[in-house]
Amino acid sequence: MEKSFFWGVTLTAAIPEQKWEGMTVENTGESTVTSHTLSVRQVVLGADAQEGEANVVELEVLGYNDKKHNIPICVTKAGPSHVTNVDILVEDQVATFRLASGSGPVHLSGTHQTETNIIGDDDDFGEECDEEDDDDLDEIEDSPPKKKAKK
Repeated sequence: MEKSFFWGVTLTAAIPEQKWEGMTVENTGESTVTSHTLSVRQVVLGADAQEGEANVVELEVLGYNDKKHNIPICVTKAGPSHVTNVDILVEDQVATFRLASGSGPVHLSGTHQTETNIIGDDDDFGEECDEEDDDDLDEIEDSPPKKKAKK
């Protein structure tokens, strides 16, 4: 079962760091596993941001072989546009959003999606394949026998 939720955080000089804890969770009592995906779509610089100040938003995550990455995902200054569209996807891990430079406020928003599966319940894919195979067999059995060609 999949669910989507609005997600958002605000980074400021007073609170320059926000953590997203999106690790897979196994619930043995209910025999389920829930995985998490965060999709960050927009960064908005607050209207009261200081003129001329660069605000740098950084994302800290673990990459391949648990290598730590601190990557700037947005740099914004007060000006005609306060909105920056981004496309950041974080799956099943802890991620830290940090205001690496500037005093903000910087608002990040997007979607937090969860997918819950029952433990031991293989995807219905196998059952669908079995049903398709059964349908193909029914069609073969229902078709009239082929006549031999005369030589």
